[in-house]
Amino acid sequence: MEQHLLSALVALLCVLPALAQPSRAAPTDLRRNIAEIMERLMSTDMAPPGISVAVIAGNRLVFSKGFGFADLEASIPATADTQFYIASTSKSFTALTGALLAARGAIDFDQSVAAALPRATWNSALAPSEITLRSLLTHTHGIAAVGPVDFRTAFTGDFTNPQLLDLLQYHGAARAERAFSYSNIGYNIFGMVLDGRFDQGWKDVIEREVFQPAGMRLTTAWISRAKRKNLAQPYEFRSGRMVRVPYGKFDVNMQAAGGHLSTANDLARYLIAQVNGGRIAGKQVFPKAVIAVTHQKQADQNRKYGSFQRFGWSLGWDLATYDGDVVLQRFGSFSGFDSHLSFMPERRIGIVVLSNGGGLGSLSSDLVATLLYDLVLQKPDLRIRTEANWAAFETSIASARSAMDKDLTTRRGRPQTTRHPLPAYAGTYESPALGTMVWSVVDGRLRARIGVAELEVEVYDGPRDQFRADLGGSGSIVTFNTSAGSTTPASLQFLGHAFAKLP
Repeated sequence: MEQHLLSALVALLCVLPALAQPSRAAPTDLRRNIAEIMERLMSTDMAPPGISVAVIAGNRLVFSKGFGFADLEASIPATADTQFYIASTSKSFTALTGALLAARGAIDFDQSVAAALPRATWNSALAPSEITLRSLLTHTHGIAAVGPVDFRTAFTGDFTNPQLLDLLQYHGAARAERAFSYSNIGYNIFGMVLDGRFDQGWKDVIEREVFQPAGMRLTTAWISRAKRKNLAQPYEFRSGRMVRVPYGKFDVNMQAAGGHLSTANDLARYLIAQVNGGRIAGKQVFPKAVIAVTHQKQADQNRKYGSFQRFGWSLGWDLATYDGDVVLQRFGSFSGFDSHLSFMPERRIGIVVLSNGGGLGSLSSDLVATLLYDLVLQKPDLRIRTEANWAAFETSIASARSAMDKDLTTRRGRPQTTRHPLPAYAGTYESPALGTMVWSVVDGRLRARIGVAELEVEVYDGPRDQFRADLGGSGSIVTFNTSAGSTTPASLQFLGHAFAKLP
């Protein structure tokens, strides 16, 4: 951070107590301004049901507070200690764990995956002896993203560790070859390496290496360890309003690429360590050199994400710019949730935004982060910038809603008459790659389940025996196949894999 900005913030902060008392002691002016931004958002019909926010500057927590509801139906308010599912924000934890282990010599970033996973079955299109552990964490491994490993670990939870090693054979070469290509698969495989190397498994290793030293007491890879009243529930914007959707995460499908619950206060501690060379409240919790390594660019990228222009990838962080400042960021999204974690290393400020509104939630997170950076940095023409950002947000929301309405109209207009009565499609279908899918009729509608994942089903093209199955907020086409002269399907196609119907 520039010295005059740090001095000004210190003067504004006066004497803040320890990190344990966040928002009560935040300076009145800044607290009021942040609250006004949040209350303006929450008073509209464009906001997620609940949002938790934290702002750090230097080695202090400036502000943290929850707005709205963690659970609308139960009227449970969101707080700075509400646990949200944070999806791909987890990648920063996994990469930092790898860097800490590598620094101690517990793993070798230059080791090949062939050596690290000697029992794995690799696709013939890959050269596993040339793919290193480092490349797994930098998205330069060249392994195709879509396949049974990422599907089972992120959605169904239907796997064993030896089974995952065998299922790697279905992941061929990526179209981008060894160039940067963001996905989950590299982090999934790195989690498999940790599982094979350490008796505790990747969840315990990350907790030991990152969460315990940082004092992140409410950050966990186990849904079962969260108290129901402290767990944010998921919502999606549908048909003009936010509606509750199934909680799609369980202990078994929390994975190294996106598998943690966390809170605004816990993530604020994590950001304080990032901008202070591994120190929190005067204590060196992570080696300074390791934190520095995770911030170094490892690969190039060039893509726009909200208000940020991404130019590179380090270890677990996107490298981006915002209005001339470098920003390290790691966002996450999943059905019903959105998370934003970012910081400006030179300015030594950082932002946390967690919400329980999927889809449109990312637009709200981007707006909040942008407004808070402008506010803390006291950008010139702040009021003009603020209103311009609000206007852009409203336009984006309107456009997104229009697209949703158009999509819904299109879906409702498709041929709905199916070739067979709905019970004919019910049954158990099995794929060697993706597992076992059970179809049933519930309240006059088809439903599907695969592992712990429940899929909402609607007719896509009835005469062609095609259905749309929604998994994690994204629809995929399922095609049933019926043999000539038969009255029931014998198999189905889903995500490029064949499922045979069991007797």
